[in-house]
Amino acid sequence: VYKRQPFERWRTLKMAEFITFKRWKLRDGRQEAELLEMVRNEIEPHYQQMPGCLGIRLLHILGTRSYLALQYWQDRASWQVATSADDYEVWLEAYQPVLERWDQMMVFEDE
Repeated sequence: VYKRQPFERWRTLKMAEFITFKRWKLRDGRQEAELLEMVRNEIEPHYQQMPGCLGIRLLHILGTRSYLALQYWQDRASWQVATSADDYEVWLEAYQPVLERWDQMMVFEDE
């Protein structure tokens, strides 16, 4: 008999009040493994520096080469402050090489 267990992970997560999302498509010839490596090793560490950002996720849309890129924020005000502060320009400048590699790997679809 199957006994349902609660998702332990959800007990420790903070609930985000504001989530941004964009839909991207993996370019032909690019592999999911390299995308995941980039997210894990380059994108996540960069977003960990953003005050108010609770985390990011990349969700694969089954049967497609498309993904939803999600950013979880404490609230909309935290997102607005983080993305309009003077420090954001410094953060974005340091992040620019990652964005350039992302654009070589992914094509924007929707937000």
